[in-house]
Amino acid sequence: MTEKKATVENGTAATKKPAASKTTSGVKAKKDHPSYLHMIIEAIRHFKEFKGSSRVAIYRYIENTYNIDRRKVLIKANIAIRNGLKDGHLKTGKTTSSFKVGDMQKKDEKAKEKLTKEKEKQKLNKEKEKKQLTKKKEIEKDSAKKATAKKATVAKTANKSVLQKAKERAAASKAKKLESEKKTASAALKAKPVKEQKSTVTQKDEKKSPKRKISGEAKPEIEPKKVKAAKEATTVIKPKVAKKKTKTAK
Repeated sequence: MTEKKATVENGTAATKKPAASKTTSGVKAKKDHPSYLHMIIEAIRHFKEFKGSSRVAIYRYIENTYNIDRRKVLIKANIAIRNGLKDGHLKTGKTTSSFKVGDMQKKDEKAKEKLTKEKEKQKLNKEKEKKQLTKKKEIEKDSAKKATAKKATVAKTANKSVLQKAKERAAASKAKKLESEKKTASAALKAKPVKEQKSTVTQKDEKKSPKRKISGEAKPEIEPKKVKAAKEATTVIKPKVAKKKTKTAK
C-alpha cells in the first residue's frame, strides 16, 4: 500500500510540476527592473517623509513606475523589507508599517561613491600616463630625427671641407707650377737678349769696317793750320819721370 501511494504521489507530482522552460543559450532572461530593495529605497527617497513612508505608498510607487503585478510586489517586496531590516539597509519609522533608509545603506552608498571616484581617478591617471608616454615617444622621435639631420649636415660639411681643401691644394699646386713656368720663361728671355746684343755688336763692327767706298758720302772737314797750332799750344806736355828700379835682396 505504501508503495502504491508513493507511485501515485510521484505521478501526481509529475503531472503537477510542469517542465522548466530553458532558453537555447542557457542564460536567464534579464529583468527589466532593479532589485526590490533598490526600488523600495527609491520609493522612500521619492516621498521624502520625515516619519517614514508606508508600505502601501511603496507598493503603489513600484507598481506605477515599473509596471509589475501587485501580487508579485506584495510577495517580493515584503521579503525585501524583512531582509533590509535585518541587514540594516532599512529601519522603521514612528510606526512599524513605515520605513526609512538605514545606516548600512548610507555607508554602502558612501563606499560606492568612493569606489567610483577612485575608479575615475585611476582612469584619469591612466589617460595622463598614456598622454605622457605618447609625448615622450614623440619627443624621442623628434630628437632622433634631429640627430640624424645633424649627422647628415656634419657629414655634408665634412665632405665639403675635404673637397674645398682638395680644390685649394690643386689651386696652390697650379699656382706654383705657373710661377715656376713664369720664372723659367723670364730666365730664358733674359738669357736670349745678351746673345742678340753680342751678335748685333759684331754686325755693327762689321758695318763700320767699310769694304767699299760708297759714292756720295760726306768727307770729314779739314781743320785749318792756325787752329791746330792753337790746340797744340794749349796742350801741356808732361815730362817723363824715370822709374826707379827696386833692388831685390839676393
